[in-house]
Amino acid sequence: MAGTKHFSRMNYHVQRGMRELLSHRTLSNSEWEEIKLYFDNLCAFCGCEDTGNPRTGIVPDHLIPAVEHGENCIGNIVPSCQDCNDHRGKKEWCNYLLTEFTNDAEARISRIKGYLEQYPYKVTDDPHEYLTDVETEQYIKLLTEWNEVWEKARVLRDNINERRKNEKTLSLVSCKQSNKELY
Repeated sequence: MAGTKHFSRMNYHVQRGMRELLSHRTLSNSEWEEIKLYFDNLCAFCGCEDTGNPRTGIVPDHLIPAVEHGENCIGNIVPSCQDCNDHRGKKEWCNYLLTEFTNDAEARISRIKGYLEQYPYKVTDDPHEYLTDVETEQYIKLLTEWNEVWEKARVLRDNINERRKNEKTLSLVSCKQSNKELY
């Protein structure tokens, strides 16, 4: 699909997936249903209704992003439409509401704060605390190896783009020379 940047998202997804290995809590189906019920099956940000479609409907959204070691658990997950989930990204949820939904921001912030009072959540100070020493060593080694692979992939991407740019320039020059010969 034109405009899709799968390459640039690859590192994000690997890093996020690795951080999920550190999580010791998971969201059960009953907890997810409880969260959606708390928010009346509406997006916590824009208030749109759940379409029931997993691609366009309500999805779990981390208040503290997974990339910042926020876990997929009650107290850190709110229902979000796919648009808000994508648009908010890693933006702090309160600021997102204040900038994107100025008319309803205060009410939505109050609702989320009420949810957080009912289901308090705090990010652990040491994200490795639930891993053994051996697992921590393996985890760090794997991240280091991934960073090396990622850097090699970026170099390859840049080399391919540079070659294609040069080939396009040469092709244009050749085409212009051919046109001059015709006239």
